[in-house]
Amino acid sequence: MPTNAAVDRIKALHIIGDSQYGGVVRIITGLARVAKAAGCEIDVLTTNPAVQEALRRESIGIVDLDVIRRQIRPIWDVAGLYRLYRFLRRERYTIVHTHTSKGGFVGRLAAWLAGVPIVLHTMHGFAIHEQSSAPARMIYAALERLAAQWCHRIVSVSEFHRRWALELGICPPQQIQAIPNGITPDRLPESFDRAQLRRELAVGEGERMILSTTRLAMDKGIQYLVEAAALLPRNGVKYRVVIAGDGPARPYLERLARSRGLSGMVSFLGFRHDVAGLLAAADVLVLPSLREGLSISLLEAMATGRPIVATSIGSQRELASQANMALLVPPADPAALAEAIERLAADPALAARLAEQARSLFESRYTEDRMWRAYRDLYLDLLERTFPHSARPAPDGAAVVRNATVSDLPAIVAIHRKAFDRFFLTRMGSAFLRRYYELVLRYRTGTILVSERRGAIDGFVCGFADPAEFYRAMWRHRLAFVLPSLAALLRHPGLAADVMNAVRRIQTSASQGRCPSCEISSIAVRPEAAGQGVGRRLLEAFLDQPCARSADYVYLTTDADSNDAVNALYRDIGFRHSRRFLQKKGRWMNEYIFHRALAQEPAETQL
Repeated sequence: MPTNAAVDRIKALHIIGDSQYGGVVRIITGLARVAKAAGCEIDVLTTNPAVQEALRRESIGIVDLDVIRRQIRPIWDVAGLYRLYRFLRRERYTIVHTHTSKGGFVGRLAAWLAGVPIVLHTMHGFAIHEQSSAPARMIYAALERLAAQWCHRIVSVSEFHRRWALELGICPPQQIQAIPNGITPDRLPESFDRAQLRRELAVGEGERMILSTTRLAMDKGIQYLVEAAALLPRNGVKYRVVIAGDGPARPYLERLARSRGLSGMVSFLGFRHDVAGLLAAADVLVLPSLREGLSISLLEAMATGRPIVATSIGSQRELASQANMALLVPPADPAALAEAIERLAADPALAARLAEQARSLFESRYTEDRMWRAYRDLYLDLLERTFPHSARPAPDGAAVVRNATVSDLPAIVAIHRKAFDRFFLTRMGSAFLRRYYELVLRYRTGTILVSERRGAIDGFVCGFADPAEFYRAMWRHRLAFVLPSLAALLRHPGLAADVMNAVRRIQTSASQGRCPSCEISSIAVRPEAAGQGVGRRLLEAFLDQPCARSADYVYLTTDADSNDAVNALYRDIGFRHSRRFLQKKGRWMNEYIFHRALAQEPAETQL
């Protein structure tokens, strides 16, 4: 077991091998962000170029070690296992977290042999499905039972898969827990044009766009969607089937579509980054999978309020049992798929009702925030069990900095009002503040981070890159601020002059394009959490965000007088004093600028 000194800085490695970019990678990327914010050093073992590029954008460490490939090649796999074992012995990770079936088997064995203190595995789905033969189930269960002996904890992504693992005898109940997948939906850009995207996708006027987003493998069931497309009527309502994704089955699926005479009706887009736009453009999302863990594509459709047709496999039945949120059809049944698609096309009221129920279920149970909290608690529990006196990834042991969601806005507004009780924005009222922070969340480079401890938010930081563009967006959305502003003026008529000055500042800021920069517009900590390092963690996490890393510099302003502790904190982190200015009579402000290259130099050589 490592000594206390060995765990002063927690090092964690996620193992996925050569798996393609998809839902698993999105989850790992988010887990890495959460763990980094809690003070861990995070790497991901992957050889896929698209996955590596996604990790680089998040400034997550990459281990480019070719030791795990999807295909089973016994001699090569044994050599890869040995190389991975040697790597883990040399690097001394505190935690190894494996993903995917092959990565989980090889990764867990190598970590166990190397003596890694904590090993856990997430089952994102089984290598078998509910229609698999009895021999296939027996072989799979035997291999997973063996691999379970090499790890401390197993996570399933749905309660259905936890129950199935116990039925197969893979592990005892205390070794496995369900942490359902969750997502934060991608934001649409301000310039998104649904009609234009549909034209680009060759979706004709009046056509129903049927979308499926998935990795193109035979177990995803896209072949049955192609067969269903051939059964849809060619007169009356017209359909366009759009399939986004790539994978080994793509050549076969394209040949199948041509053989059914569907070249003008079924489009294969390949891998796409604009899934949010595709969902917004679609009329129905279809998920014809034969097996899934808990589909990220399904959650994305729920979050954006799309009508859904899905197969009645276990994890999807589990979702549908909680709300009337999708039309479920038997797996591998093209006729049932076609009938469900036609039913939604013929009944817009049913489609709208399913979409609304799906969105409501997502917001209540399947947000990314809930998933991160569960994983955070699991990591802390395993660390505490392994290193009872020393293994804490952050000084306070339970604080984490994460991206804010809409559900956090009430707490953010409350903290803002307490921290800035005499400021102009606070006097504009809670409704005005909520609309402002909602706009930041929707803005393409907007970032709000919150510091959370034991389920309670104790501080936040808000900012955005390209401030001029943000203020243009704020001016375009000015009607959303009219009613809150009128209500504030009725309460405080003396605010009229301040409101006019604010309007002029917004218009001026919107017209002044500066070199690439990032503005921190507000940072606040609950009074009860003052002096606990919350502000420092928030600022350091914000400076590690893509919006701050892509900017030439990051700037902020703060009160110059009677604010010594805050001013000292900014200087200590690496911000350099730029200027002192009079914002209004009696109120002097300091402006600070952060530049990474300059932050490493002595203060006297800078501004």
